[in-house]
Amino acid sequence: MSQLEPLIKELQGMTSLDALPEFFANIQQQYNYEYCSLVLWRNDSSKDVISTKTSDDFESMISQTALRRFCQKRYTPALCTELMQEAGPMPDALVVPLRGHGIEVAALIIGLQPEQLTMAQQIAWYWSIVANYLFEAIHRFTLRNSIKDAFSLTCREQACLNWAAKGKTSWEISQILSISERTVNFHLGNCIRKTNSSNRQQAISKCVAGGYILI
Repeated sequence: MSQLEPLIKELQGMTSLDALPEFFANIQQQYNYEYCSLVLWRNDSSKDVISTKTSDDFESMISQTALRRFCQKRYTPALCTELMQEAGPMPDALVVPLRGHGIEVAALIIGLQPEQLTMAQQIAWYWSIVANYLFEAIHRFTLRNSIKDAFSLTCREQACLNWAAKGKTSWEISQILSISERTVNFHLGNCIRKTNSSNRQQAISKCVAGGYILI
């Protein structure tokens, strides 16, 4: 488990998908894999690919409907030879399926060296654990982006909500910010409306997830 901890900590500290290419490049180098890739099929049918390898063979593999169907139906990893009747030019790829919020299906794909195939089961177990944290990171990025795209808050609205998140009442916030209690309630009401929330607690949760405020 000690080998997993640095990878898990790195994933937990990531703030955007932009950090994944370097993450995968380091994995490829550290474990001597042929390549390391992530394919995301989103609910709107769009597809995102982050990979250390680009080739016609790779594009052909990730375009096969069998790969997507496998990730829709299975939770356990498999080699391409197991999930496709015709494995094509990349039979040594290990596929770890992911599914969840904001993402219809996803696949962590690792290209194994011929000498690594005898350890495929152990490698699959290892990356199944890491894949859970990878999914959590993707979920976090997706949620944060969807929230940021959905609304924006003024500086005063953020200030009021930030103090509310710290447990301050509207009257206490008014004293801290030197504004009236009615104005505080006006700004908090805007936060609730903009975040499509039912109360200030829900608005606080959404804004914490979106990075608008820190507790």
